[in-house]
Order: sequence, then C-alpha cells, then structure tokens
Amino acid sequence: MTIRTRLAVQFVVLASLTLGVAFAVVYLRAADFRQDEFLSRLHDRGVNAAKLLIQVEQVDDKLLRIMEGKSPVRLPEEEITIFDEANVELLHLGGNAGLMAIEPAMLDSVRANGRVKRMVEEREMLAFEFEDEARRYVVVASGRDIYGRRKLRNQARVMVATFLTGLLLMFLVGRVYARRALSPLQRLVVDLQGIGASDLGKRIKMGAGSDEIAQLAASFNDLLERLQTAFHVQKNFIGNASHEMRTPLTAISGQLEVLLLKERTGEEYRAVVRSVVEDMQALNRLSDRLLLMAQAETASAAMTFAPVRMDEVVWAARSEAMRTDPANRVDVIIDEVEEADDITVKGNEALLRSVVVNLLENACKYSSDNRALVSLNGSGTMVRLVVEDHGVGIAPEDHERIFENFYRARNTGGAKGHGIGLSLVKRVVDLHDGGIEVSSSLGSGTTFTVHLRKAETA
Repeated sequence: MTIRTRLAVQFVVLASLTLGVAFAVVYLRAADFRQDEFLSRLHDRGVNAAKLLIQVEQVDDKLLRIMEGKSPVRLPEEEITIFDEANVELLHLGGNAGLMAIEPAMLDSVRANGRVKRMVEEREMLAFEFEDEARRYVVVASGRDIYGRRKLRNQARVMVATFLTGLLLMFLVGRVYARRALSPLQRLVVDLQGIGASDLGKRIKMGAGSDEIAQLAASFNDLLERLQTAFHVQKNFIGNASHEMRTPLTAISGQLEVLLLKERTGEEYRAVVRSVVEDMQALNRLSDRLLLMAQAETASAAMTFAPVRMDEVVWAARSEAMRTDPANRVDVIIDEVEEADDITVKGNEALLRSVVVNLLENACKYSSDNRALVSLNGSGTMVRLVVEDHGVGIAPEDHERIFENFYRARNTGGAKGHGIGLSLVKRVVDLHDGGIEVSSSLGSGTTFTVHLRKAETA
C-alpha cells in the first residue's frame, strides 16, 4: 500500500469515527427526546381523564368513555386505567383492555416512588399518582408512539445514508489531499533518481518553502555536498598517493637494474644497498603518514579520546625526530606549571604525536642548522604549542595552501618530502577542535602555533 493510499485510509477512518460518534450522539438524543415527549403526552392524557372522572360531578365513567372515544387528541392504541386507594379499578378507557398487565405490586411501587414507566416492544406505559382531597389515585396510561418512532426511523435512514456518502467523499478528498501533500516528495524521488556517482554536483530543488520537505531536501543537498567532497578527496588522494609512491619505487627499481647490468665492486654494492635502504625508509615513512591521514580522515566522534599530557608527547616526538635523522637537533622549553592539568588535553595520543613529529621534522629539514625550537605552555583554557625554525621561510601566498594534500611550497628546493605532513597536522588539529597558525616570511624562518583545548577536570 502506498503512502498516499495509507494516508487516505487513515483520514477516512479518523473522520468516520468522529462523524459516527457525532451521529450516534444525535440519534440517541433524538430518541430520548421522543420518549420524554410521548410520556409527557401520556401524563397529560391521564391527568385530564382523572380530573374529569373525579373532580367533575356531571361526568361519570360511561360519559367519559364516550367523550374519550371521540377525542381528536386520543393517542394510537391508548389505554387509561384509574385505580383507587384499595387498588380497585374505577375506570378503563381503551378498546383493547389488558394489553399491558397491571399488577398490584406495580401500583404499590407507584405509591412508593411517585411514578413508574415501562416499555413492552413498542408499547409504552406511564403510571403515576393523582391526588384529590387527600385521596390518592393511581393513573396508568399507555399507548404507541407511531408517528414519533416513524420520524426517528426516518432520521436514522438519513443519517446512515449521509454517513456512507460522507465516507466515499472523504476517501476521494483524502486521496486528492494526500497526492497534493506528497507531491514534493515525489519530485524529491525523481530528482534523487537522476543523481549518480558521475554527477554528484547536481542538487535537489528546495523551492521557496521552509517546511519539513524543504528541510529534507536541504539535508539531502548537504549529504550530496559531503559525498562529492569525499569522492573528490578520495580521487585526489589515490592519484597523488600513487604518484608519490611510484617515485621511490621507481628509484629502487632503477638502482637495482643498473646494479645488475655488470659486475660491481663490494663498495659499489654497499653504496647501492644503502641508497635502496634510504628509499625504503622514505617509502615506509610515506606509507605510515598515508595511514595516519586515512585514520584522521575517517575519524569520528566515536573515536577514543582520553586525557593526554602534551609534555610527554613533545619528548616522545623529539626522540622520534632525532632518530629519523641523527643530524636533527630539537630544543624544548616547557613553562613551569603548578599542575599537570595545565598541559593536559583530551585527544588521541598517536595522532597528537604525529602532529608534533611532522612539525619538528619540517623545522629541522628546512633549517640550515637542522635545529628546531619547541615550546609548550598552558594558559586559560588552552594549551599552546609553538615550533620555530630559522630556515628558508614560506612565501605569504603559500601560507594557506601548505595545508593542502600533497602541496609543496615553491622554495623547498631539493629537500625530500611528499606534501603530506602539514595537511595531516591540520586535519588532526581540526579533529581535536583546535587551531593552527603560521607566521613566516622568506629567509626569516617559520613559526607554527598550535592551540588545543585543555581536558576538563572532574
């Protein structure tokens, strides 16, 4: 069943319940009114007969029968019976005596309660007390409300016909309403079916509305934007990574092929092997950084973050940077802190260490004396990490682009690199809700400043 049909059916069910309850209340109220009105007429007929028989001396039971027999207001199948205090029948009007049995117990109940009403099939009876000069009589009046019941049945037929016709109209109107209400969704489905992996640049038309459908379309457009960005990054990443990995592999392959062209001396073999080992180490570092970048790109809120002391991260990164190249020199300045919490952040230790390692290796690589200075301090709610060098510097027009994947500034010269380090640094810092700034100019060195939020203490 389609949503349109289901909405129409639900609309009909709810409307029919409401209409059915309303019609039932109207019918029951009309039935009560008919009964009350007929009993009131029985009461008036009984009182009138009792007054004529008891209070008017000139009227006896024979004359009263003649008068009532020709009365134009006589009710259909009317019977009126009057009893005295000893339950002796004084008068019975009506040609069909005994249509409703009158027991002494009922007469006693009337004297005790004031009035009694009964119904046998469609015949209704009202028994009540009539007092005259301290004497108590019981009047029993009965009859059939032929005209009232006919009106009630006609009203019921009209209400049933109206109810069924209303159900049909409500179903048709409900389908039209559901079609109009769901038409934006239908257009949304058509637009989505026209978007494939090759044309993620398309967007869904949201129109001028601000309802839930427009919000859904906006959410789909945001999703398409993220998918397009992810596909673009993935495509560039695969292309650039393949190119970067091909370079050391080609160098290794070329050196080995040249080595095998003829017999070499032992020293020549050792030189080639050392060169191949260096290329293998570079390839290994490249693969490690690619894995870290993939980890940072796919990281989410579900990633495990824990309190990390940044001084320990700095010392571990210093050891790794100096182990990678023994010529590297790293000076560390850590401001005095009263508590370890002043330099503790909440994050992933491996990714944070990769940030510091990459900044230190870059600083040493591009500094003429292979020396870098790193300082750490905590103030307010932030921990500040500063890495400085006295190298070639970065041109102002490259300040923004150095954080792009595989981008290298034009003045890097012959320094080895793949353009991955700083893009990885930026991604990890963003992942930790931090910030990174660069201050540099050509020939005067470079300073990177990283701001990380302190871990909240319990």
